[in-house]
Amino acid sequence: MNKKQAFLSIALAAFLASCSDDSNSWNASEVCPESGRGTFVDERDGQVYKYTTIGDQVWMAQSLSYEAAGSFCYDSLPENCEKYGRLYLGKNLDQLCPAGWRMPKSNDYDNLLITVDNRMNVLSAGYWENIQDTINTNKCGMSLRAGGFAYLTESRNENNDVSFWTNESDGSDYFYTLYVCYNYMSVSSLGHSIETMKYYIRCIK
Repeated sequence: MNKKQAFLSIALAAFLASCSDDSNSWNASEVCPESGRGTFVDERDGQVYKYTTIGDQVWMAQSLSYEAAGSFCYDSLPENCEKYGRLYLGKNLDQLCPAGWRMPKSNDYDNLLITVDNRMNVLSAGYWENIQDTINTNKCGMSLRAGGFAYLTESRNENNDVSFWTNESDGSDYFYTLYVCYNYMSVSSLGHSIETMKYYIRCIK
């Protein structure tokens, strides 16, 4: 082995070691401790919701289920509102969260992913297809579930993905939304018309 090869070998070993250290240093009990979780009551209808603290953010740990005009349950089944929350049009979004809570913006979701070190499994729980490892899921108590979305009145993609509104328009009738698969999350305004699409809502403090 020449000097160049030896240097590259040492550099690679150091890089792998640093990656391993970074991976081991992330600790759910520090980032999203159970002491930062609890419940609150939506005074509009008396519904009780769970919340969770992740880093310096406080999130609803359930999707909103307030019965606003035009909202409905996936496949119009009440039990799906219990599992996933309600699906909403992208109108009057700033009026839908309970008192003391607000609609998130795209950077709120960006910060969430940074805080959990891009570990989607610590945010996701249940109702996802083809999950092999269910032991290490939902450690942060966010309980993201694959409730799909709706186009007009047609429910789609249950068990595959889920989409949430943000309170950010691109300047037209399109709002940015959060799209979540079990191991992937992105924010986009492509194809998310407030007139035709219906998504879920997670509020943040």
